[in-house]
Amino acid sequence: MELFEGSDRFAGRGPGSPVVAIGIFDGVHIGHQELMRRARLEAQRRSALSIVYTFEPHPVRILSPAQCPKLLTTREQKIGQIRLQQLDAVIVERFTQEFARQEPGRFFEDVIRKKLRASCVVIGYDFTFGQHRQGTIETFEDLGRKSGVGVIVVPAVFAGETLVSSTVIRSMIAAGEVKRARALLGRPYEVVGEVAPGRGFGAALEAKTANLRVASEAQPMDGIYITRTLVHEGGYGAARPSKYASITSIGVNPTFSDAAHTFETHLIDMELDMMGKTVSVEFLERVRDQARFLSVDELRRRIRSDIDSAREYHSRSGG
Repeated sequence: MELFEGSDRFAGRGPGSPVVAIGIFDGVHIGHQELMRRARLEAQRRSALSIVYTFEPHPVRILSPAQCPKLLTTREQKIGQIRLQQLDAVIVERFTQEFARQEPGRFFEDVIRKKLRASCVVIGYDFTFGQHRQGTIETFEDLGRKSGVGVIVVPAVFAGETLVSSTVIRSMIAAGEVKRARALLGRPYEVVGEVAPGRGFGAALEAKTANLRVASEAQPMDGIYITRTLVHEGGYGAARPSKYASITSIGVNPTFSDAAHTFETHLIDMELDMMGKTVSVEFLERVRDQARFLSVDELRRRIRSDIDSAREYHSRSGG
């Protein structure tokens, strides 16, 4: 999959008129994946290129920073997940105040028709565009009919009775409901960051941990989780990561009065120097809340019990 930094870089590239899937795609959840699947199939039907057209930063971060949600994916994670959908290219448009001021008709003419040369556009059921979000699905369909550009609107996707949306997933993550979020994402929720020096509490408790300086915005609520830790040599997405069974603690350890808020992951039955490396942690299941123990020995016993439970979980699931 080829990556283009902006529609200007793409303009005039590639043969024919592509099929374009448009969206912010934070999380690249199963609803987003369905939209991309439809674009890929339509492109195959038309013998055309399939393209994802997305935006960075999140439009709300530019238009109303105080209202911007905590994002589910970093830029690298989002592009990595889009790559897995097997389209031909992704265009990442820089979202600015100037870009946001475009009237819907101007956006359609300048970007969709002239720069992207789209033969068909695939959008979600809640799509809006143009200045003050004036453009609706009906606007887009009308512009498409007048210019000969096909428009496919993908309806809402549900997991059981739950609407699949980035907003719903954020709520689940914030509540520690990582198992439910996994069903909507189509994969475990993943937090990425860099291993940094910690305070050494883990080693003192006979459970050495890697302290993560987290880059991801949306994090699960404080607690203990069964996880899978991925070590990315050369940075996220540079190469296939090594994967390890793990258990992860988020929060302030209340047994220690001066403990700071931390994100620590412990590799089960594995010693590995990860200092300074890019690491991502996949959340599989919540174990318990953080708890205050009457003694360090009692905490140490509980940590051993948690690790045993995580080891059994990974053994049952194949790691």
